[in-house]
Amino acid sequence: MIIKFIIIILLNINNIDEINRLTKEAEIYFKNEEYDKSIANYKILIDSFDVTNEKIYLNLAHSHFLSNDTAKALENYTYATITDNYKIKSIALQQIGNINESRNKLEEALDFYKESIISDNNNIDSKFNYELVKKKIQKQKENKQENPDQKNNKEQNNKEDKKENSENKKNDEKGNKDEQEKEKNEPQEEKNDQKNSENSDNESLEEKLKKINMSKKKAEMILNALNNNEFQYIQQLKRKPNKKKDSTKPDW
Repeated sequence: MIIKFIIIILLNINNIDEINRLTKEAEIYFKNEEYDKSIANYKILIDSFDVTNEKIYLNLAHSHFLSNDTAKALENYTYATITDNYKIKSIALQQIGNINESRNKLEEALDFYKESIISDNNNIDSKFNYELVKKKIQKQKENKQENPDQKNNKEQNNKEDKKENSENKKNDEKGNKDEQEKEKNEPQEEKNDQKNSENSDNESLEEKLKKINMSKKKAEMILNALNNNEFQYIQQLKRKPNKKKDSTKPDW
């Protein structure tokens, strides 16, 4: 019986030594930013030695957070809040608030900062973050109140743009229609211009005859006479000898 009791005591002593060793190593790894090794040591302490105090959970949560594993960090920060140690609880609540703020869950972050301040009124960081997030929420509310006016202005601008585009389309269609009508009427206009030009030529001849007091019949007689004279002249040319000139004789 005494031997068994001694063995238990020795085992407990050995466990305490191992727990102390693992804890110190984990802290050194954390300071050296070797977060993976730090996490491994803290998990051994929790799983193998059933060390589940709030400080171990807080340090494990910090290691996960700095390793960018926010899901695991939230889980262990939550475990760390289950304690009577108001300082550790306040820090854990503050960190949960920080994670919610980074996810733009401002209302949730504000609640956690508030709980953190209640746990430890001397937590200056939580007070600062609380005021900062409170201002962000207020600014968002102000922007939402301004948005309806901006939306109305946008809708009005869209209506004006649609109206302008509709008018431009109508003007383009009208312009195309007028162009088609113009092209359609051009051949007829060309015919009319040609006809008017022919009439103008005929009228100009009669007008010229009137100006010299000559009738159209007399003009035709004169034209025939001219043609006859031209014909006689041609006949005379035909009757002239085609004898080649002797270059040895004088011109006379």
